[in-house]
Amino acid sequence: MLSYPVRMVPTREGKVRIVFPDLPQAVCEGDDEEDALFRATFVMEMALAHLADHGERPPKPSDICGAPTVCTEKFSAAA
Repeated sequence: MLSYPVRMVPTREGKVRIVFPDLPQAVCEGDDEEDALFRATFVMEMALAHLADHGERPPKPSDICGAPTVCTEKFSAAA
């Protein structure tokens, strides 16, 4: 299982943007924090699948104290 920290950024439109410091290609927005985190799992898994398709290992998750995280069981650090 992999778990990556995220940063939640409010947008001017009142939505919440999720960015992954370790997966810069994985970005999504939701209507609120709960919706954004729900969408973030799918986006993270797509980014990890892209890396795997190109023979790359997933990056090591950063240790950002207190940051919310998004987890997936579809991938592991050894993948």
